[in-house]
Amino acid sequence: MSIFDSSSTTPIVINFSSKDRVGGTNSNFISKPIDLGINKYDSVCLIQSSIPRSFYNIPTNYNTFRISEPTGSKNFLVTIPVGSYNKINLASVLATTMTAASLASGNGWTYTCSYPSALVGDTFKYTFAVSGNATQPSFIFTTAMFRQMGFEENTTYAFTSSSLVSVNCINLAYITRAFIKSNVCLNAQDGILEEILNYGSYPMLSLAYYQQVAFDLNTRTYNDSAINSWSFTLVDSFDQIIDLNGIPWSFSLVFYKRNDTHELHKNELLISNEERLFKIMEEQTKVKEQIASVSEPQPTFQQIAPSYTSSTAEMLQPIFEQQPYGLSETIFQLPTIPTIETKPNP
Repeated sequence: MSIFDSSSTTPIVINFSSKDRVGGTNSNFISKPIDLGINKYDSVCLIQSSIPRSFYNIPTNYNTFRISEPTGSKNFLVTIPVGSYNKINLASVLATTMTAASLASGNGWTYTCSYPSALVGDTFKYTFAVSGNATQPSFIFTTAMFRQMGFEENTTYAFTSSSLVSVNCINLAYITRAFIKSNVCLNAQDGILEEILNYGSYPMLSLAYYQQVAFDLNTRTYNDSAINSWSFTLVDSFDQIIDLNGIPWSFSLVFYKRNDTHELHKNELLISNEERLFKIMEEQTKVKEQIASVSEPQPTFQQIAPSYTSSTAEMLQPIFEQQPYGLSETIFQLPTIPTIETKPNP
């Protein structure tokens, strides 16, 4: 059964591309106006999308953290050059950048960053060390660089014995899920039109392709307002805009009028099922009543015990008269045996 009603409103599929935008950027744009005619659409759903993985794992505006060096009350900003890094070259860039920032602050402490070698077990963590220091420094994270370095957001971490190890595994994948947010839909949580769950499974500089498999489940309420141009924003799981670095992305939407017939059919099936169950319960009750009516009642003690008449009682009298023990010394009274006299033979 179809989920759309085409009797009066025919579904329409519209293709969108960020390169055809009338405003904004590739990652956050306003679409060109779309003429949907006089159709009474009430639903919208994403059909497919092609999104490039061209973002940096250390992007603009999310590439800084602070270091506190108590000597001289130094608290300075460390800025990592924007780009895409792996675990080895990021360790080298971190050490160089932190040492340069300390030198610029006036202290001149030397920092190193190391990753487990191929000869030992991989912990997926960085080990930071400092030398030339008089006191112990601290890393201060807000909303940037904490994932890549293996720490928590909005937290300060102090060195111990001039060393500090990442508390979490470093995360250079950075973006594993993508969300398309838009005002084309209503009543959607956080304005999310669709979640691209497999976005992180594609290699860098490739296209992450998504194909809709559950239209009924992922349909959103169409924003039936007077506008015919909508905003579309691509964000990660931290609600940060994914910068595609100038490469456009595209997707398709279907607009349609939802078919209420399948809802009515579902309700009819539910009611029919309830009626069937009720009839089964009635039949069971009738069978129980019939069994109870035809079964013989269990005999009572009075019915089991035999009834005695006076003649029966006389027949059951003992041959020898017996008295209860303790009431008489004589338990049994035997009849007297007559004496027989004997005469001598003549």
